[in-house]
Amino acid sequence: MRLRYISKLLIASTLLLTFQLMGVSVHAQNLVKNPSFEDYEICPSEYGCLEKAVPSWYQPTYGSTDYFNLCSPGMAAEDNFIGVQSPFDGNGYAGMYVYAPKDYREYLTAEFKEPLERGKKYVFSFQVSLAEESQYGVNEFGILFTGKRLDFHTKRNIPVNLMTRKKFFNYTLVRNHEYYANKNKWTEVTGIYIADGSERFMTIGNFNGNHKTRTLKTVGNLKKVAYYYVDMVSMVALNRGYELDEIYVLENLMFDINGFDIREEANEQLAELVDYLKAHRGYNVAIYGHTDNVGSKRYNEELSEKRAKAVAEFLVEKGLQPHRIEWRGHGDKNPLARNETEEGRGKNRRVEFVLSRKKRDYYASGVFEDDDQ
Repeated sequence: MRLRYISKLLIASTLLLTFQLMGVSVHAQNLVKNPSFEDYEICPSEYGCLEKAVPSWYQPTYGSTDYFNLCSPGMAAEDNFIGVQSPFDGNGYAGMYVYAPKDYREYLTAEFKEPLERGKKYVFSFQVSLAEESQYGVNEFGILFTGKRLDFHTKRNIPVNLMTRKKFFNYTLVRNHEYYANKNKWTEVTGIYIADGSERFMTIGNFNGNHKTRTLKTVGNLKKVAYYYVDMVSMVALNRGYELDEIYVLENLMFDINGFDIREEANEQLAELVDYLKAHRGYNVAIYGHTDNVGSKRYNEELSEKRAKAVAEFLVEKGLQPHRIEWRGHGDKNPLARNETEEGRGKNRRVEFVLSRKKRDYYASGVFEDDDQ
């Protein structure tokens, strides 16, 4: 396997231009404005106030999409009229009916910071949690990408078939054969979208009528209803490509002596790796920790193990399934540079990763439990 480097983020404009020409993303920017509903103009006090309360979010129909925030006693983000759930991120989240009697629907429309680029590949994702009082869960979410905001004078489902014939938008959906039925934890909905160009909005919801919606019955008091909380909506350009079975060095981690904490400046690199792995679900990742030669062999092996595990835990926190990750510490056995200088020792304090289609890599020993978190 060849050794490849993920270089440190550099400020110099000449180097930045070089990286951009190479197709390397130095800033994995979330294009969704106000992605976790943290910015708000009024604290919610009534149903259906999302568009009035939250900047850059819209209700594309007469459906009354809700907004919850910890600031509100009546529309609290932890305990509200339809269930109990803490925010996935920050203090707020949205809520909407995706299945209800007479085809009643609610939707969320997000605005992008800039239009999508034609032919470019993007990873979209959002977190959902089925509200406790819901009697049903659904097995899919639809996403519409449009150049203009949608405005339908209806409380029923948006007519996807009619819009498809008119080529008004691009539509994709994400299915879960086990259904989105978790009422305790947040579940990620994610997929890949190749842009036609000029898309500025994405609308999330269920675009099927009741007769075409597959449901799973759960324990809940609201009959024939599927209501979901939604948080942390993301749209990120997939700029970097990785090759299988090659070693990449995460130089930006640059651990302190005797330390295994991940520095904040490395977060964007690792978040980009997560996006790539979410987009390529058949790939798994093995993580290898390394140290310099200061200290005993046993100590260095333990320290390198902690460093590799810290990266693995970061990936899980960002939504990667635990069963796709494994790690191992190699101590000071495989130096990249001479340990006689501080610069050399700094290079040897590193973490590497390898992407593979294999379920388990014999080269790594540490694995998470198979129950996805």
